[in-house]
Amino acid sequence: MARRRNSYFQCREFRIEQANCAMKVTTDASLLGAWAPLERARRLLDIGTGTGLLALFAAQRCQAQIHAIELDPAAAQEARVNFAASPWSDRLHLREADIRSLPASQDYDAILCNPPFFSDSTRNSCERLAQARHNDALPLADLIQAIDGLLSKDGRAWLLLPLPECELLIAALPATQLHPRHRLWVSSCTGDSPHRVILQLEKQPGPCTAQQLTLYTEHPLHSPEAARLFEPYYTHLRRADAGDQNK
Repeated sequence: MARRRNSYFQCREFRIEQANCAMKVTTDASLLGAWAPLERARRLLDIGTGTGLLALFAAQRCQAQIHAIELDPAAAQEARVNFAASPWSDRLHLREADIRSLPASQDYDAILCNPPFFSDSTRNSCERLAQARHNDALPLADLIQAIDGLLSKDGRAWLLLPLPECELLIAALPATQLHPRHRLWVSSCTGDSPHRVILQLEKQPGPCTAQQLTLYTEHPLHSPEAARLFEPYYTHLRRADAGDQNK
């Protein structure tokens, strides 16, 4: 008999209810939340929050006021529940809206986004899942225009993208004040080519640095670097350097 999946994802300090959200918790999204250097953020925006995962990861790590925006009503309601049940409910604010409807306030010093990924892939038959996975409803050009209007002049934005979509987004940046300043290339297992990139955007021009991170030495054993990032959040880790860790 197939093992029944939990309707929630349990972290050390909070729980993600996800039964009604089209996109569930993923390792890649968790990496974005765990890796992005948010410690000094004061006002943070999570675009397309889904279950609220990135906003909750951020709330555990920094003291910022965190605003999350979500278009899908079912996902927005689930995020509300997750925010209210967390230790940081007073700093987590949910708005059910299209990111393009927000005024260009330029007052966020940190923006996180795990956007709809795919441009040309076959759309999923489930409309809500298709909306969460495909960028038809929110083209990358519209997304970066919104980020350009919301990010402060000294702020930083981080986006999780497949490699082809990352290049498409970078090609559209000249129409904005945004510049690519860092790429984190993400590989699944040791020896694999990168399958995702976390792209850091800023309004201050400068060189674009890069580094690489491997999630698993071999699945399901997390690499030492990934385990270090996930340890403050995950209740169970399988580490390549120390075997299973139940904490």
